[in-house]
Amino acid sequence: MFFTAFYYIFFSSAVILYGVGLNSATIICDSIHELALPVIKILTNILSTSVLAWLVLKYFLLPLNLAELYPFMALLIFFVVSVVIETLIRIVTKKTASDFSLSFLIVLLALNESLNIADVALITCCSFISFLILIPLLYSVKKRIDIVGTFQVHGNKKSLVLVSIAIIVTVLAVGNVSWLNQRILP
Repeated sequence: MFFTAFYYIFFSSAVILYGVGLNSATIICDSIHELALPVIKILTNILSTSVLAWLVLKYFLLPLNLAELYPFMALLIFFVVSVVIETLIRIVTKKTASDFSLSFLIVLLALNESLNIADVALITCCSFISFLILIPLLYSVKKRIDIVGTFQVHGNKKSLVLVSIAIIVTVLAVGNVSWLNQRILP
């Protein structure tokens, strides 16, 4: 379990390698002080959706040989859970906190790469933790861009942040290049 968590948080980060939530991370890092409500909503949404979708897959779709329909079933379950959680949040706090792409893509990633229900919950939480780890990094990159100040007039700040993310991905993935591994070459 520890190695799986470490793998999905750092080595195979859903945000860095798969691009899950990159757009959301660049938007959320602007309002880092108002992060509690979206984090609670997204975490409860993805955990409950992934566990329910895994149970539907295991006990309904697999016995009927309809495993190909699991993304559709996950989407239906996601919509129901998301509407319920969003309604509760609007009633209690009078605010909205919706996010589709990050939540649903984490659910699909967890369903694709899990073997049991514990793996689903672990991969879901670790993928979301990797997203949360990226937010302060993007916040600091945006603050550095603001300090320079020239891109407010001449360029798009969001595109520069995405280029910075690409550089970070390259730096993190350089150790995985086969020609750098001495065991490959004689």
